[in-house]
Amino acid sequence: MIVEAVRQLGAFRLDLAFEGPADGVTVLFGPSGAGKSATLAVVAGLARPERGRVMLGERVLTDTATGRFVPAERRRIGLVHQDARLFPHLNVERNLRYGLTRARGERRIGWDAVVEVLAIGHLLLRSPRDLSGGERQRVAIGRALLSQPELLLLDEPVSALDAARRAEVLAFVGALKARFGLPMLYVTHAVEEARLLGDHVVMIADGLVTAQGSPAELLPERAVTGRAMREGVALIDGVEVAVPGLAAPEGAVVRVSW
Repeated sequence: MIVEAVRQLGAFRLDLAFEGPADGVTVLFGPSGAGKSATLAVVAGLARPERGRVMLGERVLTDTATGRFVPAERRRIGLVHQDARLFPHLNVERNLRYGLTRARGERRIGWDAVVEVLAIGHLLLRSPRDLSGGERQRVAIGRALLSQPELLLLDEPVSALDAARRAEVLAFVGALKARFGLPMLYVTHAVEEARLLGDHVVMIADGLVTAQGSPAELLPERAVTGRAMREGVALIDGVEVAVPGLAAPEGAVVRVSW
């Protein structure tokens, strides 16, 4: 995957270039307003850059130098948003089957495989309004997969979920990576998500790529050792530090990582 894009959005200017692995997860990492979602719009074909190029393998999707621009509906790209955007008048099964109606070419990703990996078989007859946030996101991912994409875009898909639901969906995204070998472009501002899922990280700030490389290189885990003082507080280098969730006995040695 090759992405090059220059696009003016009011006072904001997107001007970046990066490459991602053919069968792994490329994470676009940066603060809100950095240009991550604007980049996804260019890749998805929802926005035309003033100058740029988008290639998926040997397929040229955008090339302003030659005037080539493949419309979004013909790009064979699946897109999952922060909110699931399921059709409220359709049950889960019919939402999923809508993905099949958008499929082009060979059906490489089967119905049974998607239902199994995402563990949504028991949800098929339910209405979207009867699902938890994590379940809705899993169904949204399933619908995108059944459209037979050659690239899956995920725009902060767990940012609106609580910690338990977030961990649940991230585990399923990791399972997709292992099962289908499908390239993904994953947007997040959370370090733990980038570390967990990323094969390649592209750091973005103010519309520019500031660095790219492996999560281990760019987002190394940091850790210190201290002693628990009381619930939620540890003594580290002689200083009491608040550690949310810490529930070790007083005096116990603890390792705090971030």
